[in-house]
Amino acid sequence: MSFLFQRKPKEGPKVAVIGAPTNVNHDIHVTVNEQGLLTGLPSAWMRQIGTQITKDEQRENPLVVKQVLQFYNFSIKKGNEERPEFKHIITEKDIVEESKLIDLYSLSKDAHKSKDSLSDSEKSSDEQKPSTPVRPPRKIDVTNLVQTKNLAKNLVDLTIVDDIKKEEVEYRDKSSSNTDLSNDDVIRRRSGMTDDDYMLEIRKICNPGDPNQYYERTHKDLGSGASGIVFSATCIKTGELVAIKDIDMTKQHKKDLLLSEIKIMKNFKHKNLVNFLDAFLVNDDHLYVVMELLDGGPLTDVVTETVMKEGQIAAVCYEVLQAINYLHERGTIHRDIKSDNVLLGMNGTVKVTDFGFCANVVGNEQRETMVGTPYWMAPEVVTRQKYGKKVDIWSLGIMIVEMLDGEPPYLREPPLRALYLITANGRPNIIRWSSLSEKLQSFIDFCLQVDVDKRATAKELLQHEFLDEKMELKTLTPLIRAAKKMLHKT
Repeated sequence: MSFLFQRKPKEGPKVAVIGAPTNVNHDIHVTVNEQGLLTGLPSAWMRQIGTQITKDEQRENPLVVKQVLQFYNFSIKKGNEERPEFKHIITEKDIVEESKLIDLYSLSKDAHKSKDSLSDSEKSSDEQKPSTPVRPPRKIDVTNLVQTKNLAKNLVDLTIVDDIKKEEVEYRDKSSSNTDLSNDDVIRRRSGMTDDDYMLEIRKICNPGDPNQYYERTHKDLGSGASGIVFSATCIKTGELVAIKDIDMTKQHKKDLLLSEIKIMKNFKHKNLVNFLDAFLVNDDHLYVVMELLDGGPLTDVVTETVMKEGQIAAVCYEVLQAINYLHERGTIHRDIKSDNVLLGMNGTVKVTDFGFCANVVGNEQRETMVGTPYWMAPEVVTRQKYGKKVDIWSLGIMIVEMLDGEPPYLREPPLRALYLITANGRPNIIRWSSLSEKLQSFIDFCLQVDVDKRATAKELLQHEFLDEKMELKTLTPLIRAAKKMLHKT
């Protein structure tokens, strides 16, 4: 056990010695010198700019460059510290606390000292991203508008969710001597609960029965990761296919958050969400989380391999908006709306996944843990201005671009430059804009407003006339089958 302060026996008077300063705060003041170069940024950050942000761009938008680098490096720092086994449910309160963390990070020694991990992350991407799943390469054919780029070459894990109980975390003063304490230590000291206490509470809310009496495992594994595996099973009573995540509790270090997530997700039920169905705790070693399973795959397969009609786009938007509105009415922000996180049933059912306990249930964990993937990210996420529920609406607008063009804007750019372009340019150009109907143009306009006050809410968009053009969901089935065939997933 280590102590922050140790009392020493009194000694006789000594000559005062002035030591080196401690807990020095390094504020960041960015300026542009006569050569048009940025000054005032940490050297480790400057090395990252490289050729991704030109000198002209640095001269024109120094504040944007600072914000992007600050956000980008904080994201890397959080991702390197811990890869969460599941995603924390986000509220506007969490966003405020996260913004404080980013500000504190900018003043910390981590932001200013030269770290090999930061510069190397740009130089050796193969070491950083070898196992990130990728979208299948888009086939070049007359029906394909844009070839989708291999995401593994571009994406950096931007997991920025602080998976700590925000309401219990007390942000310490910059000069506080408690900086050696982890947030977990603070929480445990204040809550007084041990791992055994959390396990007892988890046991109370899980189904006490034997999962083998409820579900029969199939031979199909859906994914795997550090915390366990995901496999398909059949409900013995109904014959319904489900996805079950087997979480190895011996590797689960956030049992307090795990408990909170189960409690919340048991109360989240909606036809357009991949719903939590049940949970079993077996021998205190394994937690089995049962979720809905959709057999049509992600919307990504459809947008990259087929061309969607406006009526089909309207149908998908209508279903996704109902899920978003449901979450927003309950004070929850998804924060990662994109085609990868919209799952389809073979009958055309549309469900949003990858929030709360839905994270990682379908697909590879390393892909599913990415929060706020940069290409779908709203400008205010980086600048932290009026950051709230409407970030999901911006992401929906970018997902419409996916459905039109086959990929989001800037996908061919590395993440750091993508963040810069999103922040500096605001609304992206849309390749097929002139060929779109006025109703769809208007719908996109309401989604991709840089001014958050002018951006529509989910409830407002549900009343938009574009959604009156929606086709029946069953019209998605031929597209799903075609995508499966082209991707050899049949």
